[in-house]
Amino acid sequence: MSDAPLTPYPPSPYDNEISVSELLLRLWTKRGLIVFLPLIFAGITVVSLLIGKTTEKNEISYFLELNGITLSKTVTPDKRDSKEEVRSPASASDINNTIDNGSVIVSRYPNGTVFSPQDLTNPTVIALLAGETGFKAQDLAEHIDVQFGTPVSNGVLEEYKSALSANSKASAQDLASLNERYDLKLNAAAKRGLKIVVDYASLEASQDEGAEIAVLLPKLWNQVYTSQFTTQMSADIASLRWTEREFDLTSAIGLQEADVQLRNLKRGVELIAKDDRLRGIKSANGTLAADLAGYIDDFRSIFFDPLFLGAFRKNDTLARVYTQDLQFGISELDREIEELNNRLEDIRDFQNGAQGASNRGRADSPQLDGNALSAVVNLAEQAALSNYLQDSLDLRYELIKQLAASTTRLERINLDTSDAQIDNNFIELASTRYQSITRNYADILKRSQAILIAKTPSFYSIVTQPETEGELVSQRDLLFIALAIAMGGVFAIIAALVWPQRTDT
Repeated sequence: MSDAPLTPYPPSPYDNEISVSELLLRLWTKRGLIVFLPLIFAGITVVSLLIGKTTEKNEISYFLELNGITLSKTVTPDKRDSKEEVRSPASASDINNTIDNGSVIVSRYPNGTVFSPQDLTNPTVIALLAGETGFKAQDLAEHIDVQFGTPVSNGVLEEYKSALSANSKASAQDLASLNERYDLKLNAAAKRGLKIVVDYASLEASQDEGAEIAVLLPKLWNQVYTSQFTTQMSADIASLRWTEREFDLTSAIGLQEADVQLRNLKRGVELIAKDDRLRGIKSANGTLAADLAGYIDDFRSIFFDPLFLGAFRKNDTLARVYTQDLQFGISELDREIEELNNRLEDIRDFQNGAQGASNRGRADSPQLDGNALSAVVNLAEQAALSNYLQDSLDLRYELIKQLAASTTRLERINLDTSDAQIDNNFIELASTRYQSITRNYADILKRSQAILIAKTPSFYSIVTQPETEGELVSQRDLLFIALAIAMGGVFAIIAALVWPQRTDT
């Protein structure tokens, strides 16, 4: 019998495996951890959501729809002369059909002035709001936020999400184009309304006071921007300087002031007569705007020019200065007209040369070779120059009219009529006619403003009543809580498995 040592059996590969029963035993041992850790995660999530809800509940939101504020599609700077107006409010299909790539959506008041949500927090509006509510203007300005926004834009957002899903396999360039297109659509949809947010908690106000502030703000904005800033009347008309006070038609200074005002009044009634919104407007005595323009011309010819020219024929310092300024103005107009003539001549030469090249390209080859391509480019350049040419021609026409009027006035001043006498009755009648013209203009202007306000009595309409932001419990919140419980369970199981087991000694 041999005394050789016995060789041990090799260890089984299954000795290092953990059985299911042992795994379940470990989990059962740590059952307290598995139960309480998900609850802790859920509790932290609930507390975070409640903190967020508490912050949201400190704010009042108020949605408005804009009325009379138009949306203008202004093309990018290289095509800044091209504008297309989209009346607001517009349907979603209108927005889709009128917005192209490279466009910028701009909101405008009825007179064309650009509208901004910050107009509602204008210092004049905030000062009136402070007087109405008793809060400090600075505090109101800090805790009121006004931005473009409307619930209608949510529909466009859903459409955008659907388009992204349908084009999930599109190229990067197509996706970029889609994003740009819907960015403009969302922008246009949002600019149809306003969202006012009042942080009444930071303002140290009650919820009811916050709602009152949200309601008062657009009312005061509408009041200020229709009465003080005349945003409904054309900016060209509103910017004309004039006064109803009586000028001294016997002095050179008074006549010069009256001359400036007569030009402004004539320009004003011409603009009113051309405005389709004010067609047929009359003063209290039945004078149309177009008729008043004719009366101003008649007054100039019959009454004003004899007084004006007689006063400036005197050999005094003011007369000499006025005559010298008139001569300088005529010389400046001559130079401007000469420069315009040179510009127009250059355009004609270019167009004639381009036309010749285009004809040669068509005669030489029917194919799109180098000559034909040059002809196409030349034709495109000619098309781009057409608007510029028309603008230059219109400007030259206006300058020629100014030159003719100034030249005629200078000739009449230099005309020797020293023996002409003007009696007091003529001066008194001229003063009466002048006052009649200013009264008629003031009445037409007042009635025009009233008509425009009646067409758009308010720049906004209410979409929602003032309400606190968010809901107490939403479906999204439940999803967050469920996710927190799931994550807590996963971490608890991992911890239970890696937790060191207690060994019996």
